[in-house]
Amino acid sequence: MREKIFIVDDNEVSRKLVGGVLKKEGYEVYAAASATEALAAIPKVMPDLVILDVMMPEMDGYQLCRRLRDRPETARLPILILTSLNQLEERLKAFEAGADDFIPKPFQPQEFIARVQVALRRSSFYLPAPAKTQAQTIAIFSLRGGIGVSSIATNTAIGLSQLWKMPVTLIDLALDNGISALMMDLPLRHSWAELSHIKAEEIDTEVIYQILLKHPSGLSVLAAPRRPYEAELLIGEQVKQVLSLLAKQNEYLVLDLPHNFSETTLAALDQADQILLVLSPELAAVQCTSIALDVFAKIGYSPEKVKLVLNWNFKGRGLPREEIEKVLQKRIEIVLPFAGDELINALTMGKPPVWEAPESALGGLFEDFTFYWSKTEHKKNPPKPYSEALVRVQKRMKARQK
Repeated sequence: MREKIFIVDDNEVSRKLVGGVLKKEGYEVYAAASATEALAAIPKVMPDLVILDVMMPEMDGYQLCRRLRDRPETARLPILILTSLNQLEERLKAFEAGADDFIPKPFQPQEFIARVQVALRRSSFYLPAPAKTQAQTIAIFSLRGGIGVSSIATNTAIGLSQLWKMPVTLIDLALDNGISALMMDLPLRHSWAELSHIKAEEIDTEVIYQILLKHPSGLSVLAAPRRPYEAELLIGEQVKQVLSLLAKQNEYLVLDLPHNFSETTLAALDQADQILLVLSPELAAVQCTSIALDVFAKIGYSPEKVKLVLNWNFKGRGLPREEIEKVLQKRIEIVLPFAGDELINALTMGKPPVWEAPESALGGLFEDFTFYWSKTEHKKNPPKPYSEALVRVQKRMKARQK
């Protein structure tokens, strides 16, 4: 059966041009000249893909995209934004609205068709076979904001996926302001918001996998909502159910957590096998870390479950490692050196260094960091054939031993 594509554009010439390119490739094409017409027609047609122009009267493409995402029957449709506005601001608007891709005009037909095919592939439902063992769940946490929790979580998750070529899911539980999807340049088609209205006992694996985003590395992502209020109904029992089900389908779960001890955060921390407690070498971060350690002790977490990661996130002198360890009475497991503009540029462009530049010093640093937290059985008996990422890690290990 031919795939159906719906075009919304008030310009007749543009509609015919885009439609002609799609028809030549064998797609079944439908069209509307306004947002109002589209909102009435799309639920009846139920296309496999929607292509929206931005500049339209009465309602622009971004508004229409949000309306389609807000309707249950059209919430999961792949949506492409096609526009002559080619600024970064417009690209961010498209993704914030929930579009899957942003294609500037004029376009080359070959590139346009390639992006259409990618969007259609992403929308296809895929449920992997259960993992052979229970996932190792790694929570990245800090009570102090702005010290790189999301950066560490994102690069760790992609790194695990690249190292072992096994199912890995990144779960963004910073529900008010999570940016994991944005940091990987992934469109926010789906998020936790779609689970917040479902009772915990009614959430199943199929429902979860229908809303996971997919990164080219193979990583799956359960993203934070576009708007904070969309997850207000989410409670700890729902988080526990989701993590429990995903743990059966993955080798690793990586949790990007907010800087609080909310019900959903505590539910995630309870499920974690390891908590990487991140701090920077300054007084406020050390104080927040001390508070977190005290809470963990009162909750009853074993000291072995909590590992300290010192992220040197500023240039210049900070508190000495030995002094921090003395104050906290706990060993710092790993120190991440100052990365500077390289990391900032990667974050701005949505290109994590462990994925985009694994041969660079920063990409290699995150690969080694990821390997350190991997399952013991994977490190001792790596699955064959070895991944390119694992080969790089082993080369660096041998070089350090010389």
